[in-house]
Amino acid sequence: MNHFSSRQYAGAPDLNLLIEFAEKAAKARWPRSTYKKVGDVVWMMAPELDRSANIRLWFDGADLVAYAWFESPMNVEFNIMPGLALYDSVGDEILEWTENRRRLTAQSRYETIPKALAMLGYEIVSLTMALDSDDQRISLLERNGFRRTDGYDVLYRRSLKVPVSSPKLDPSLRLRHATDTDLQARVDVHRDAWSVWGPSKFDVETYRRIRSAPVYDPELDVVLEDASGRFLSYCIGWLDIANGFGHFEPVGCRPDFTGRGYARAVTIEAIRRTQERGMHTALVATASVNERARVLYPSCGFVEVERAQLHEKAVA
Repeated sequence: MNHFSSRQYAGAPDLNLLIEFAEKAAKARWPRSTYKKVGDVVWMMAPELDRSANIRLWFDGADLVAYAWFESPMNVEFNIMPGLALYDSVGDEILEWTENRRRLTAQSRYETIPKALAMLGYEIVSLTMALDSDDQRISLLERNGFRRTDGYDVLYRRSLKVPVSSPKLDPSLRLRHATDTDLQARVDVHRDAWSVWGPSKFDVETYRRIRSAPVYDPELDVVLEDASGRFLSYCIGWLDIANGFGHFEPVGCRPDFTGRGYARAVTIEAIRRTQERGMHTALVATASVNERARVLYPSCGFVEVERAQLHEKAVA
């Protein structure tokens, strides 16, 4: 008999639950890689307050043991607490819920598919990730009709036990952190940076939600500006203090200024500030199709530690 229950995400009141879940799941998997980390959760959930029907939480009594987020039109992010006795039962229900959400949005078949997925040839399928080290999740997906594809995310790690020097820049450029007076400028640089992957829905209201999140540190929201005050690149750092690591999501640079070391500058500065806060490790990840990022992160001292393989299932 199953003893778990589930309900729809209730917005901001549930965000702390998800942050605590991410910390516990990361600890349970360490030193192996984890799925969404604390900052990933904030970044993922902040725009979803008005679309909470696409987010569901699973509980064992009062304890949050799993969550799923359906990102229309095709993608699902989910995590189940490692070692959970009811892992398969919860996993089956998550994937059934996902397919129901996908069917409900079937009329959105021609909704714009993210460019990173379109580049890999995806059209009308359900997609999700499984870490190479997560045999239990891989088995769950295969049993539910998913198959591994050629797409993947690359997960990187860097030790913070050695000194990190400040990046060297032209005197006309300045590194600093974004403030409450920079909201529109900060949104603009993000939207411009990610325009190469399709239209961005990021707006000032979403950014305000992120800045109000309990794990957001404004001094880790690093920007590079030119002499006119225009932001050229940015990087948000997040701290998982319970586990002693920092991670970065997202990192971006305006397309007209790529190839000049500007994304590297904000990333190195965020690494340095993360180290100053006592973290022992820095983490970052990117999709296999993001070739610039796969050059950037090793140049910042990161090494690849694992891959999360993309799995797909055809939807009738």
